[in-house]
Amino acid sequence: MTQPVSPLPPRKSKRHEARLGASPFGPNLPSILIALAYLLAVFVWLVAGDLMPGGRWFAVHLFTLGFLTNLILTLSHHFALTVTRTDRTISPWWPAVINTGIILVLYGLPQERLALMIAGATITIGSVSVAYLRLRRMRRQAVGARFSFVVRIYERAHGAFIHGAILGALVGANVVSGAWWGSVRLAHLHANVFGWAGLTLIATLVFFGPTMAHTKIRPGADSDAVPVLKYGAHALTVALGFLIFTGIGGLTGTLMRVTAAIFLGIFAYAITRVCVPVYRAVYAARPSAQRPLVIALTVWFPLVVWTDVLVVATAQWRWLDGVGAAAFTGVLGQAVLATLLYLAPLLRGRTAHARELIRTRLEVLARTRAFAVSIGAMCVSIGAFRVGASSSFATVGFALLGIVVAWGVIAVLRPANGLEMA
Repeated sequence: MTQPVSPLPPRKSKRHEARLGASPFGPNLPSILIALAYLLAVFVWLVAGDLMPGGRWFAVHLFTLGFLTNLILTLSHHFALTVTRTDRTISPWWPAVINTGIILVLYGLPQERLALMIAGATITIGSVSVAYLRLRRMRRQAVGARFSFVVRIYERAHGAFIHGAILGALVGANVVSGAWWGSVRLAHLHANVFGWAGLTLIATLVFFGPTMAHTKIRPGADSDAVPVLKYGAHALTVALGFLIFTGIGGLTGTLMRVTAAIFLGIFAYAITRVCVPVYRAVYAARPSAQRPLVIALTVWFPLVVWTDVLVVATAQWRWLDGVGAAAFTGVLGQAVLATLLYLAPLLRGRTAHARELIRTRLEVLARTRAFAVSIGAMCVSIGAFRVGASSSFATVGFALLGIVVAWGVIAVLRPANGLEMA
């Protein structure tokens, strides 16, 4: 009697093993790598604390100015090209120019080298202004593009950066003092966190959030987002002006603060209206590494902006650091992590099989890791709120976030025999 023959493992088709062309995100790789270098520096400063120049507070500037600026500029340009179907290449020297300005600011700030800081701010503001004009030309050249409104919000985000950078330079150069120092700094923080990063994120989330989860948003949700985002962006701009004038003090300052809170409430309503349909679409999508992070992001973002409205309305400024920590970790951190998990297989794998292998690796314990990110963000926020054992909460939070990031890096970079990797 013949012995049963064990089945052979299925062969991968030649199409599955064929080397793919360059990733559409390939031109963005240099800026992404530079951004990741800044992110590594952020972790170093957070761990070292006061042993490094500028202390842990300097890590905030490393994250916003170094990491976020590189990532936002390159990805907003990429997505603007995608939605407008235009072809506007940028100079390969652009990353060098923008990062020269960033490094001058980051070096001059803790060293109190005013001339270097002003020179760096000028270069950085000039570079973002050029990017703003480039986005504007792309939008005007687009004919019948469905998501051209996204580019308009990108423009508003770039404008927020320019205003925020000018306000930050005034604060750093000690041009303003007294109550005005606090009010200008408050407007500077809102311009950078909710304007530069927040507007870019919410505009991208409309079409790219469902894409990351391999699904589509419900029909009409994108058109519904157009007026909502428009008025939300206008409201944020007006709120920044009123935040500056809270420095007047007295009853007038109080009226300015309450009015700023009202306009921030309009902005928060816009964020909520956009996040709800994205949440519904992604929640119904099939499992992926990015899906639980995007779901959490659509919950964290409205929660953070509404908490900020409450803080401004009641003048409970001691809670502001906690709101900022929640925005950085719970909102921006999850958005960045979800984006990088989506891009990693495209940038790392050179064959369909290699990309699928990386996706499979990243899907392992995806919900558990997303839960750990939210717990970590919560711990960091509690630490910043200075509630209870704040340092212990922050340490646990950053440890959880670091473990999740390290796990993702290992999963992406770990080689596999016989596969075409970048």
